[in-house]
Order: sequence, then C-alpha cells, then structure tokens
Amino acid sequence: MSSTVYFCNTCGRALESGPGESCPQCAPAFHPEPTTTQSEAKWSDLLWAFLVWGVSGPFVLMLDYLVRFIYWLKNSSLPEVQITPFAVIFSLAITLMMQLVGLVAAWLFVTRRGRRPFWQSLGWGWIPQFRLVHAIGLALLMIGVAVAAEHTLPHKETDLEKFLKMGASVRIMVAALAVVTAPLIEEIVYRGVIYSTVEGLMGKVAAVTFVTLLFALVHAPQYWGSVAALTSILSLSFVLTLLRAWTGKLLPCFATHLVYNSVQALALLVTSEEATRNQPSQIALTIVWRILGLEGMSL
Repeated sequence: MSSTVYFCNTCGRALESGPGESCPQCAPAFHPEPTTTQSEAKWSDLLWAFLVWGVSGPFVLMLDYLVRFIYWLKNSSLPEVQITPFAVIFSLAITLMMQLVGLVAAWLFVTRRGRRPFWQSLGWGWIPQFRLVHAIGLALLMIGVAVAAEHTLPHKETDLEKFLKMGASVRIMVAALAVVTAPLIEEIVYRGVIYSTVEGLMGKVAAVTFVTLLFALVHAPQYWGSVAALTSILSLSFVLTLLRAWTGKLLPCFATHLVYNSVQALALLVTSEEATRNQPSQIALTIVWRILGLEGMSL
C-alpha cells in the first residue's frame, strides 16, 4: 500500500483516490475542467519536490561545484582552500539558513499553501510494530556499523573531522545543527517530500533506491576521501529510507536519525579538543559504552 496521502482540492479532506480530485462532499459543487491527468500531476509534484530539495541546501552545493569546475577548466588545477574557523562558522550559518528555507518550502509544497494538514500529509506518527525503544536500538546499531566500517575499510581524515579540530565553538555549532535542525528538516525533505513523491510516481523500490542515493550523495563532500565514512552514511540512508517504506510513517525515521545524531553530538561536546583526533563514531560508541556501564568494550 502506498504511504502517499492525497487531499481534496476544495476542503482538504483525505482522499482514497489520486491527486487533483475532490471528496464526495465537495464533488457536486466543484466541477473544474480537467486540465491534467494524474500522471502529469505526479510529474509536476516531482518537479516541485526537487525544488524543495534544492532550496534546502543542495542548490548552493551544486553552485559551489560549478564554480570549482569552471575554475578548473580555465586553470587546469584548483587552488588550495584554506579552512579557517571563521569560514567554517560562516558555512554552518549558511547551512542553518538554507535548512530553514527548505522547511518553509516543504510546508508550502505539502500543504498546498495552507490547504492541507502538514503532519498528516507527511505521514507523521508511529505504528504498533515500531516505537521509540526500537528507534534507539536501531540508531545504536548504525553507530556500531559505522565503527566497524572505520576498523575494516580505508579511512582518512575528512573535511568534517578537520572542522571539528577548530575549537569548541565549531564543535558546539556542529552538534547543535546535528540535533536541533538536521534530523527534522532532512527527514521532512528526503523521506517526507522526495520519498512520497517518487513512490507515488514509480513505486517503493524506486523511491527507496533514489532517496538512499540522493541523501548519501549530498552528504558525500564532507566525508570525501574516506571509504569508511561514505559507507556509513550510505548505510544510514538506506536503513532510514527502508524504515520509511516499511512503516509508511515519517516519525520512526526522524526518531532514529535524532538518536543517531544526538549520540555523536554528545560525544563531540564531552570530549576534549585533543580527543577529536579520534574517529567521531568511535568516540560516540565509547560514550554509549560508558552510559551502559560497559567501558571496557570496543570494536
């Protein structure tokens, strides 16, 4: 069964049929001339979904890569970029701003500018088979997978790890974004807006595949150069998207994502600056072991 919910164009009630239709109560009084087919409406939704995705940050990322590519064509090489604390903080501030813009855009798209209920349209809620305790367990399992990847796959220092060495202010900002905004906005955009739109057009398998790769692709630059880190983010993306497909709900994905990010953010805040030389996932797992009273365990 599809997890996409459609609503009456007139009153906003949930429909069992597709987009562009009215509920039985409104149908007698509302007879618009058909201008698009359901398929055309779904393709139009996909276009708007990508616009929401783009304004939440990826358009800025693509512009940066375009500028770098043009510079490379003209000079056959790229200049060495100096990473400074100010540049990192500015980048994080831009990230926050784009996340908020993406949230507004998602609300406008999902509600059709206020004509539909936002959370119900996204499929926000639990199912009996999956609760908060399962989200916690799944998040800790994914942290374990990340640590295992770091121990078995090639790993070198990523841009994110370089950022974390630039002082407490940078670590605090990264931790705040990771907990306060990223899980909610990313789940709304990727497994809410994008997933629902692609699923309605091409089915669950295509939606899971597409969203898994898209989420990992956008996060790839900050983990570039580390096979272990890229494998971890791809695994997390796949699990979260599969969870969306299985439950038909968005809250399990958000809760799992929030716990995953929160544990790693806690690790950043309670460890010393010198300790950030270690791999972030290893620090996070150490924190979990301490909470559980299992300090001597490691992978």
